[in-house]
Amino acid sequence: MTQPRRHGGAKLPANAVTTTQASPAQAQSPYQVSSPITIGSPDSSNPGYSGARRHGGARLPSGASSTIADGSNSQMTASGRLVPTHATPPSFSQASTWQQSPVAYEKRPADGFKGANRPPFSQASTVSPGSNGPDNAYTPSGLLIAPPPMPDEKTMVHTTSHKGSMSGISIQTTEVPAYRITDDVAAPSESQVHLKERSELQTSSYHAPVLTRRRMHQKGYRNLFSEGTTFRWWKSFHTHKRPGRVYASGRTYRHRDAVNRIFNGIEEDRFIAWDRHIERMMVQCSDEIYAGNLNSTWRRTFIRNMAPWAIRIANWPMNTTPVDSKHWSSEDWVWIVVKWPVSCFFLIFTLLKLGPLYDGVSPYSRYSNFPYRYWGYPKIARNQLEHIPGNRKSGGDENAGAHPVSERPLYPRRLCFVDSANKERSGIHLYDVELWLQQHNMIEHDMRFIVVAYTSTQFADTDEDTEALHAIAREAAIQNKCPAYWVGSACMSEDPVELEQDVYRISDVIRAAYAVVIAVKPQPGNHTASIDGLLKDWGTRMWTLPEALLAPKEKPIQIYNARQGRPEFVKELAKKDLAALVWEDTGLTRQLVDHYEGNLSLSRLELVILALKCLSKRRTSKYLDGDLAYVLMGLLRRRPVIDHTDSEFQAFARLSLANDSDNLLERLICILPQTQTQPWYHANDMYNVNLWDVQPTCQIAGVCEDDTVILDGVVGASIRWESFVPVAHDTAWSWKRLFAKIWLRLSGLVLIIIVFAGAIGRGLVGASLVLCLLLTLPAVLVSPWLVRILYGGKVWNAAPHLLGFEGYLDIVTIETNIYGHYTGRLAWSPAGSHLSRHQMNEYGECIGEDPTGNGFVADMVKQAQYSAFGEPKVFTLVDTWNGLVTLFTAVRPPVAALLCAQEGGMQRAVMVSLDWKTGTLYRETVLRMPTVMLSKLWQIDRVKIGLKRPLERTVPREGV
Repeated sequence: MTQPRRHGGAKLPANAVTTTQASPAQAQSPYQVSSPITIGSPDSSNPGYSGARRHGGARLPSGASSTIADGSNSQMTASGRLVPTHATPPSFSQASTWQQSPVAYEKRPADGFKGANRPPFSQASTVSPGSNGPDNAYTPSGLLIAPPPMPDEKTMVHTTSHKGSMSGISIQTTEVPAYRITDDVAAPSESQVHLKERSELQTSSYHAPVLTRRRMHQKGYRNLFSEGTTFRWWKSFHTHKRPGRVYASGRTYRHRDAVNRIFNGIEEDRFIAWDRHIERMMVQCSDEIYAGNLNSTWRRTFIRNMAPWAIRIANWPMNTTPVDSKHWSSEDWVWIVVKWPVSCFFLIFTLLKLGPLYDGVSPYSRYSNFPYRYWGYPKIARNQLEHIPGNRKSGGDENAGAHPVSERPLYPRRLCFVDSANKERSGIHLYDVELWLQQHNMIEHDMRFIVVAYTSTQFADTDEDTEALHAIAREAAIQNKCPAYWVGSACMSEDPVELEQDVYRISDVIRAAYAVVIAVKPQPGNHTASIDGLLKDWGTRMWTLPEALLAPKEKPIQIYNARQGRPEFVKELAKKDLAALVWEDTGLTRQLVDHYEGNLSLSRLELVILALKCLSKRRTSKYLDGDLAYVLMGLLRRRPVIDHTDSEFQAFARLSLANDSDNLLERLICILPQTQTQPWYHANDMYNVNLWDVQPTCQIAGVCEDDTVILDGVVGASIRWESFVPVAHDTAWSWKRLFAKIWLRLSGLVLIIIVFAGAIGRGLVGASLVLCLLLTLPAVLVSPWLVRILYGGKVWNAAPHLLGFEGYLDIVTIETNIYGHYTGRLAWSPAGSHLSRHQMNEYGECIGEDPTGNGFVADMVKQAQYSAFGEPKVFTLVDTWNGLVTLFTAVRPPVAALLCAQEGGMQRAVMVSLDWKTGTLYRETVLRMPTVMLSKLWQIDRVKIGLKRPLERTVPREGV
């Protein structure tokens, strides 16, 4: 491990006197006392001395002397200087997971679509017009959409003057040309050539959609003849297309499911089936995606109409006509007349089935359970009984339980005492505070001290800068009538363990200080640098923020400048003025200053959020991966023991578990980042809500090795992607439905009896035959209409399902493929995702709108069809129990919805994908679902969940 970047050791001016103690290799007390000895001043020519060393040792001004104790980890040099002989531990500088690029592959035409040269599709912060949706939305990056010319009468189809969304209709406008940002001359993008013409989906961000009367009909089983379609014969017959990309690892992995079955297989996209074993992922998608780009690692299949056969046959004559019969044309009537007899003939046989029309799930059941179980250990458990046996950490506070915390010292380890009677620079004596307390009586002797705050970028590791820094410190101590001062480069231990403790206890030193002094110095050769510029540079460093915030509020902060090695007092500055004069993020830091000044009271959650925002914007030289959390813990009461193996996320999780931070980690899991590259510690939510508005309903039980956490107390449900299912439901009882049911059942049976009797030569004659025909033929001829009456209308007690597909379809097509025909059973969710849109009708009611009525969303839906692997894709989720349809974006299709919090009168549903190799669920997106769903959901066992899934390396599948 390298030494801390800005403090450490005992770097003093030459000829200073040091009185300290030895640091045993295994000391129980950090301030153990030993007999002092005296050594000479350091000599830069000494072989045992490295003038380039920044931390440790005894760097003193010229002419100073030192008094320290012999240490077991040190050896004496020729000049009497103590040089540590311990080995330097390695540093941990591996980048955190969130720093990885969201797309880790090489784009090329072989990525699945012949000759495709796709522009990148990323999650960008773009303002969408309108007041009925979030301000930010996913938009294609790298493209500028230029407004097309106003279409004339030849390019626009006017069938109605009403302007609405794309639900139940198609859009026909002119093509929108795309231009790249980096082009010197505006020219159409290459990807524009490969964008498939789709008159039913065409839209523009600059023109209101023009309605036509056609819906987005799907080919259904005609896709069996599409190129690349394969058949699955085992288990159950199914058709699909193989994924265009496969994982490049080629290794075999092991998985234990919830019922102790062991599975070994290669890396593929899988999900947990209802019987708790994992199956390969198969996702139904719209025709455009099924026939288009092979850009996924999961299998794809086409969308099928899964309504009961009787309803499908009855609706077949009208399935190509507009929903409203007022818009039927003469051509539509011709097709209805032609197909009507065929529908009547097949209904005779389908209506002979006895029993309920809908089989399977009862309308009074619950959503599909998510049979998940995590078998591993956490790295940091909330309860110490769940630690790995033999790996329970000790140290710190014995009463801290599973989270040992560091002790808070009352005094610094060392202080530099000033001989005010001696006007020379040699009047500096470095004392071990514990030793000084034994030799002096605090009642008779004053131990007030000041803290000198500086940055290593301005005061380098040179003798000249060391002299200048201690000159400022000595002058400030004399002016404040303090006998001592504390400087980070001189007042810390040489022992690496104690040195590390001292670095992360600077906040305790500042709290105990009499005053804080800021030392600035221009760079060599830049003596004309302004004080404002030097102060702003000082304020850009991460460690300076807690130094200023924790400074005594009753004493103003003094600023000194070292010009040509001489201390120069600049001014006194009230702490509240730092936000305006020193820091760029004035709005955030002023709130923190007011909190520590006592003028404003921030809650624990607000304090941590604001401090994270401010610290993350500042620069620092990396020492440990968890530096951000370790600097933050100086502002909190309880601070965990430093762990070198902690990543940035793990260090923050340890800090959060050790303190009462109002479920901060649980809240961070339930927010939707505004961009794909947003760091985990940023609380910027796509729904533009404050973090304290999200109320978690779960608890973190532990933190795991790979920047994941274990959540307990969540409820959720599985999502079915393979196909739709017939949704069992109830309809209101009425005499009309009872009459239609009896007439349909009897007519079909009687007609078959008549035909059968005539076939065996004993047919009915006379009045009996006429009576039977009069009863049966009218019912058969109007059977499609009677079936729509019998099974139409509003739905009651619909069986709860979460059904998903990739891509976008209008609401009429979605409902037709689930229920057989459209009667308004499903509606767009008004505020279910960041893509949802809604408007107020003439009665003041909130009505969900088709998201593609917004031009930006429509462009994004089209662009997502050709997005590469690792880029967001468009998915649609259907909630049959609430009758809501939600359009959202994700990199992978989520396998389950976990309801973890409530916000704004709705539940936050974390949509997760499954990495079955490690048993980890990764957040793909966050949706908002109605609270009434809770009564239909299952409690789920502990889940291991991560905030961002690493992007595995993939290669094109062989033969693609």
